[in-house]
Amino acid sequence: MLAIGIFAPYGTDHDRNIAFCHDTDVHHIVLSAAGIGGEGSAGIPSAEALQELVDKYAAAGITLAALTPERIRQAAFSNPDIQKEEVGTFSRLIENMGAAGIPYVHLYLNVDPLSSDDEREGLWGGLIEVYNQLTDVAEAAGVRLSTHHFHVPDRLLWNYETMSRLLNEVDSPASGVTYCQGKSQMAGDDLVKDILNYRDQIFMFHIRDVVTQVEGDISPEVEKRLADIGYLEVAFGTGEVDMVGSIRALKQINYQGQIYPEHYPSIAGDSAAGLAWTIGYIRALDEAVEG
Repeated sequence: MLAIGIFAPYGTDHDRNIAFCHDTDVHHIVLSAAGIGGEGSAGIPSAEALQELVDKYAAAGITLAALTPERIRQAAFSNPDIQKEEVGTFSRLIENMGAAGIPYVHLYLNVDPLSSDDEREGLWGGLIEVYNQLTDVAEAAGVRLSTHHFHVPDRLLWNYETMSRLLNEVDSPASGVTYCQGKSQMAGDDLVKDILNYRDQIFMFHIRDVVTQVEGDISPEVEKRLADIGYLEVAFGTGEVDMVGSIRALKQINYQGQIYPEHYPSIAGDSAAGLAWTIGYIRALDEAVEG
């Protein structure tokens, strides 16, 4: 069976997070780095604060699998002073995570829009430089960087082509991808082909379902959301994402990480109830799909 992990449904209320994990039989959790006791002006969680959380969850049979830090500013790829600051901040976080035994940084870049492909190329060398520095720190600390891309062409990392280019140019076992079904679907990528090509470069897997086109009459609220962001989150198995093919592909590559429900509809306004339903869906899908 594929393992399931969750993003903390109750934020820094760790007792409620633990109770939710017990009730849903989930044994991996991701926390936001924000809100954890920090050190210095950047508020980086200290190794001691992280160790306390690792121990608290471990005592309940739960692995603190990753932290989600603030996004890396895009200016770090063009401005040497900002790059030095960002690399220093992230390096301290990675070192503290390594000391506490937290294996993954769940990493997003800033998603500032680009004006052209020329701007992407102008930033690309700085992106590689930052990743080379961070992966050196991560390898020494025993931590891995799991990067999540966006889904529209005017962003620096937005699809399989740009993400695989980053992974290929930063040749480090500490650099991999948080594979997001929703973003990849909306980017126009072939999900099954991507998974089979990435193989062990997939460190974390985001499962979600989306629709980008709705037939028939829709409410003004839905119409506005589609106009604003171009998609809707829907109950798993009811949208455009190839759920069966994706799970089969994960089994074919012998994926050893966790599947993380990322975005999902609430039930009666309760996001935790929606998460619980989603966990049940994933288990049923896993049971039904052969590799």
